[in-house]
Amino acid sequence: MPKGLDVALTKVRAGKLAVSLYRVADPNALADSVDPATFAVDERFPYWSEVWPSSLGLAAYISRMDIPFGLPAIELGCGTGLCGVVAALRGARVTFTDYERDALRFARANHALNTGRPGLTRIFDWRDPPRNLSARLVLASDVIYESRFIEPFLRALKRTTAPGGMALVAEPWRKIARNSVERLEGEGFKRTLHLEEVTIDGRTHAIWIHKLLRTRRRTA
Repeated sequence: MPKGLDVALTKVRAGKLAVSLYRVADPNALADSVDPATFAVDERFPYWSEVWPSSLGLAAYISRMDIPFGLPAIELGCGTGLCGVVAALRGARVTFTDYERDALRFARANHALNTGRPGLTRIFDWRDPPRNLSARLVLASDVIYESRFIEPFLRALKRTTAPGGMALVAEPWRKIARNSVERLEGEGFKRTLHLEEVTIDGRTHAIWIHKLLRTRRRTA
């Protein structure tokens, strides 16, 4: 686990699954500690330290999936790794990817906590996606919230989703995210929409899952 961070162990429900999760105990304190010089370079901010409603919605959706044992999967922008952990519990062999090393440390630890095996992790900059990383199942939750992320994310998604594979992108019906994902329908993907409702502290959140099936022909 990252040194210098206060860590809390919590239980999270993902459908009928109970997932143990290491989390940052006080995400607000972590946000307040961000070095302005570090933020100025790349606007790096610890959004990864929160478990967002979209992650809970996607995790619930994954918990009902029949995943072939050992199916390669990738979580893009994994944060603490909830969605990837649930996919692993359903049988997938998950590689967690993120731009932040601390996020990957949490994801690796959470995979080990729930499966008994350390998770596979990889630093991933969407602006320069590796050519040697792809899978039949790609997961992403609430990762498009600024316009500067649109093109890098779409490029990364197309690069990592293998022909014949599937990507699941969860978002809270945010216009910038919805419009971006819709573009993929003309770029080698077939899309269907699914609604997950997540209740947190008495408030219900509508989370939309974009199920994107990749055609056999690569377009990017």
